[in-house]
Amino acid sequence: MAYRDLKEQGIIPPAYDFIIHSRPGCALYVANLSLLHGVEEAIDLYFNENVDVFFGSPCSEETAVIGQMAAAANWNLPVLGYLSSDDSLSDKNVYNTLARTTVISATFFAQAVKMVLAQNGWKKVAYVGSNTLFNNLNRQAVVSALTPSGVDIFHMSTEANPTWQSIASNKAMTDLKANARVVLVMFGSEMNTSVPFMAAAHSLGYTADPDFVFIIFSLANNYQSRPWDADYNGVSYPYLRAAYEGAYIIRIAGLDFASVSTFRQKLLAAENYTNPVGNDASIMPMYDAVFLYGMALNKSLADTGNKSVFTNGAKLFQYMKNIEFTGVTSQVLINNDGERIPSYLFSRLPKNVSRIYTNLMVIEANRDDHCEPAIQGNLCYPYNITLTPDYLSITWPPDIPKCGYRYEKCDNTLFFTLGGVILASVIAVIVVYYIMKKRRESLLYLMPWRVSMESVKLLSSGTVVSSMISMTSLRDSSTSVNSKNVTTSLQQALVGNTRASVRRYKQLKRISFSRRDLNCLYY
Repeated sequence: MAYRDLKEQGIIPPAYDFIIHSRPGCALYVANLSLLHGVEEAIDLYFNENVDVFFGSPCSEETAVIGQMAAAANWNLPVLGYLSSDDSLSDKNVYNTLARTTVISATFFAQAVKMVLAQNGWKKVAYVGSNTLFNNLNRQAVVSALTPSGVDIFHMSTEANPTWQSIASNKAMTDLKANARVVLVMFGSEMNTSVPFMAAAHSLGYTADPDFVFIIFSLANNYQSRPWDADYNGVSYPYLRAAYEGAYIIRIAGLDFASVSTFRQKLLAAENYTNPVGNDASIMPMYDAVFLYGMALNKSLADTGNKSVFTNGAKLFQYMKNIEFTGVTSQVLINNDGERIPSYLFSRLPKNVSRIYTNLMVIEANRDDHCEPAIQGNLCYPYNITLTPDYLSITWPPDIPKCGYRYEKCDNTLFFTLGGVILASVIAVIVVYYIMKKRRESLLYLMPWRVSMESVKLLSSGTVVSSMISMTSLRDSSTSVNSKNVTTSLQQALVGNTRASVRRYKQLKRISFSRRDLNCLYY
């Protein structure tokens, strides 16, 4: 498809024609192949098919061998890598005919991570990933980029293909919380590989903690369905939607799902495919590699006028450096080493999780027009950082919480002391009140106001006292008593030391007092 587009756009000179040979290689992508099977195929292609250029292998291990053979004086063939990402391949003292259009670069990816952290002033982070070759390469690159700038990294590794339960129950998660709040999550090129970790972090309450920042790496977008979608592989997982809400993503510009889908539809239409199974995001840079080679053919022929210039790999390599064009993966910028500089987007998943990312920072590959690569080399390719209004509207949490990871920076002694005193005082008041209430209750029913018979001493019956009683008029139908003074005699007694008169009443029923009466009598 790339070759056809080059022809239609008139980039490949009419004097050139392509004959394409395709061989399987890379045990990582093709099952049942030996580790360096692609090297054997490359040797056969060179000696038996007289090929003039190699595209591949996808594996860095095979490309390393093929690149060295192609750079040998007796071969001198150009090699274009579209997926091999090992940083060692950028050494042009060894691979002086190798140019690469791969967007998966551990070195440049680490630079993007460094810029995001520097922009927010984060100096303490955690790097979380599975213990696989791909993740270890990225981990090494990130550590190499961040450590010299004073960033302290806490490492957490899991087994390959972990479950969320195994991660949640791992002591490493407790250690993670005790050592970092900014978490770099890298489990694979696809963001979906982060599901077990994010689900585990959500189950432990980490994702709901505003002090935590989760940054997920996304290097490919082959799947339309995402973990936070209402329909994720035909099923809805509300807890995953909650786990990813507000998470951040560092992704490669030009490899969003819309770009991958557009490429796929174009490829299906061009090659009359029905629905092939493949990793579209991984092969898109192959198109760009073929396009880069076509542009180098065009320029080298125009400069030299030599139709056989393509047979000189070292010469042709010079025309694949310091070049920029638009490919199927958006901007393709090749630096002075023949290495592509990917652009990145730092985005956020909004709280109302949807398919639309909120772009916060654009980390764009750029060539300084006032810089000469032949003199200053790759210094002519600085990254440009553009902050969006959405980024500026966010209050970014610090990498170390105000009170520290274990609250060791906040002295709570006074707080606990005052709290203890207040609590003790409250308890004391409650206890005293309870004791007084119980005592009052007991006194209430003891009726201390009652005069006991034992305390009454009757005096002799001859001791009397006269009392003047005013009698009111009593009337009935037959008698009439006028108001008058009546003198009556009462027996005397001593109640303790008090002299009292005695009157006797006949008790007809038991005397009982209500609580209200008792209160009145007591007080």
